[in-house]
Amino acid sequence: MNNIKFFFGDNFFKEHFGKNYLYKANFIDNFETMMNLDILDSMLSQTNIWNNQNFIMMLDQKPLTYSDYTSLSLDINGQNYRPDVTKVQKLVSRGASIILNDIQKHNTHILQFVSELQKLTNGRCQGNLYFSMASHQAFGPHFDLHDVFAIHFEGEKVWNIYENIEKNPINHPAFKFSGEERIKRAGKIIDQVTLKPGDLLYIPRGQYHDALASKNGAIHIAFGLTYFKGIDCMNSLWQNFILNEFMRNDIGINPNSEEIKTLLKKLSNELNDIINSSKALESVKENIKNWQYPIQEYSIKTIVSEGPSYLIDKSIKFETKEGKPYLTSAKGSVQIPGKYKSLIEFIIVQESINEKSLKAQFQDISDEIIIECLENLKKMNVIK
Repeated sequence: MNNIKFFFGDNFFKEHFGKNYLYKANFIDNFETMMNLDILDSMLSQTNIWNNQNFIMMLDQKPLTYSDYTSLSLDINGQNYRPDVTKVQKLVSRGASIILNDIQKHNTHILQFVSELQKLTNGRCQGNLYFSMASHQAFGPHFDLHDVFAIHFEGEKVWNIYENIEKNPINHPAFKFSGEERIKRAGKIIDQVTLKPGDLLYIPRGQYHDALASKNGAIHIAFGLTYFKGIDCMNSLWQNFILNEFMRNDIGINPNSEEIKTLLKKLSNELNDIINSSKALESVKENIKNWQYPIQEYSIKTIVSEGPSYLIDKSIKFETKEGKPYLTSAKGSVQIPGKYKSLIEFIIVQESINEKSLKAQFQDISDEIIIECLENLKKMNVIK
């Protein structure tokens, strides 16, 4: 995993990023902790997390219908069509491939890798798993709408790299080609790369490629990265366009050519003013900053180690009267014993507190006094 920062050195960004494919053998150490056949079996067995969006099967370049490998299953959410173990395994034995989308949502190690890729590229990253049997191909020559970082985990797979690259393709009908047309547009094979466990292959957006497992049970995960584009600025500025009075004007009934020319000139001026405004700059900066998919990880273990936290009642104040410390509320005042003074003076200005952090903050006060102080504050409802 540490190799990722080395891989993304200056040379990679200058020579390959968005331009040329790059193969790196033995890229990841301990790759088997991220994914292997046992982990895959375990994940597939969690049938309630799979649906027609994230569980896809292909057989010899043809997509199977969801009903081909699912059955009605009863779970806590009622009856839903889920992948059927018997059907899936029969299809796999015939050579079918399994594609699991958004795999990072169900694997902590993969999620960490996705997070690292996002930080290094400021891109949006999604990990899709591909399981293949030998000599059965899921996809023919094709290109992706995003950069691909393919990491291999099981078996072997031969990747064909073709000579042609589509320039900046996006998810639009203009870039949806038939299988026959993709074969023509791909051109000739310029390289073949055999991926083995731990290897990585970078394929830039638009680069034609395909892959074929040379050993049964091949697994790779394609980490796809998309980046903020000029066209995304239009979404960033949409609110600015809406608030512009001219943009909301009707153009009139049946305008002639001269009127349309005038309209377009005025539109150009208005767009120029909006795009070059400080509001537009801040909108685009904010959208670029927040482009990555948000990644949040639980850390219940940390909470357990630190113990419960308590919220402090902000209606209660710490006050000194005639040199003596008090806790004061609308109901009255209570004098604070001297042994608790420094503790309570600190606690009362916090948003929340826990026993572990108090002990670290006040190492000169015994644990017994700290625990005793917290118990008394709980009884008085100062902390909850």
